[in-house]
Formats: sequence, C-alpha cells, structure tokens
Amino acid sequence: MPMINCPDCNKEMSDAAPACPSCGRPNSVPTAMPTERSVSIPLGIGIFLLPLIFAWFTLRKGYSTKAKVISFTWLAVSLAFFALQDGGKNPPTPTVSSQASVEAAAPADTALQVDIRQILSDYEGNEVAADNRYKGNQVQVTGIVGDIKKDVMDNLYVTLGTGKEFEIPQIQAFFDDSMNSQLGSLRKGQKLTVVCTIKGLMMNVLGEDCVIK
Repeated sequence: MPMINCPDCNKEMSDAAPACPSCGRPNSVPTAMPTERSVSIPLGIGIFLLPLIFAWFTLRKGYSTKAKVISFTWLAVSLAFFALQDGGKNPPTPTVSSQASVEAAAPADTALQVDIRQILSDYEGNEVAADNRYKGNQVQVTGIVGDIKKDVMDNLYVTLGTGKEFEIPQIQAFFDDSMNSQLGSLRKGQKLTVVCTIKGLMMNVLGEDCVIK
C-alpha cells in the first residue's frame, strides 16, 4: 500500500493508517456534520399564504423537524378554517316531492301560448328565426292529434298538426313513460293541448318534457 509522510513528524506511514504511529496525528480530518437548511423568506411567505402547496417543500432533505412541524401545523389550521367557513352555507337540497311540484307548476306559469299554425309556419318559412324565438322555451299549443307512437328508443310521442293531410312539419311531442295511460286514451283527429320545451326542427318541430293540459 502507498506510504506517505506525516505532516507533523515527517515519519513515513501508510496512507490507510488511522493515525501516525509515531506522533499519533490523525490521518484524516473528520467529516463535518451537514448543517440544517433554514427556511428562506420567500418560502416562509409561500407557506403562510398557500400552505397546501408550500408546506410540502419542508419535507426535502436538510430542513429541521421544527420547520416541518410548524409548516404542517399551519396547514392543518388553514384547512380547518376553510372547512368551518364553508359549513352551513350550502342550501338544503329540495326533496324529490318538492322538485316535482315545482316542475309540474312551471308549464302553466311560464309557457308561451302559440297558435299551432303560427309555429309551424314560422319553422317552415325560416328555421333560424323560429329557433331564435322558440328553441329552449316552453310553448303551449293546441292541435289535431295525428300519430300516437313510440320511436326506436321506445320514447312515447304524439304528432299534432292543423288537420291537413300529409302535413309537414308537425309538432312531435315527446312524453315521459308516466304519461303512458293518458296517451293510451287518445284518438286520432281529436284536439289536444300540450305544453312542451321546443328543441328545434328535425323534419317535425320537436317538443320534449311534454305534458297534457
């Protein structure tokens, strides 16, 4: 193994020896213990304002246990504060029965009453203008019952027109399955008043969420 001279006594010694055999001088200087990292001012501000993001930085190597405890204690306090602020602010969800009552009352209160000849003429003449006026709105119309059927998805519908033969477009009013018995009692040619939300033109003028008046 290589030999070196001791810096103190200048005697020859092995470079692997822990100390000089002649004078006892240590062969190497002990490695200094790593120093702890201090929390910088920008990091401290970040932890104070946004602890959920910046508190995790103290988990990196070098930060003291004290810094970690303070950061995560402040994080817990902040989360608890925001949880208390939110408490009691959300209004209770209406029950199913109250929601049904509101929906049932809406058509009678807000529906736009339109002559069926007018709405069909509007869509036949200018679909864009008709959409601007009717689409997305509840409309009440009275017409002559044509078809009483189900579509390919088994959705119930009734077509309403002015009574003309081979009339296109007509109102195609879609109903919920709960209206099955009422639609079963209808007959072609009779007058029927419905309230529907107009969805636009697709051969016929489509109406959804319809109810019979």
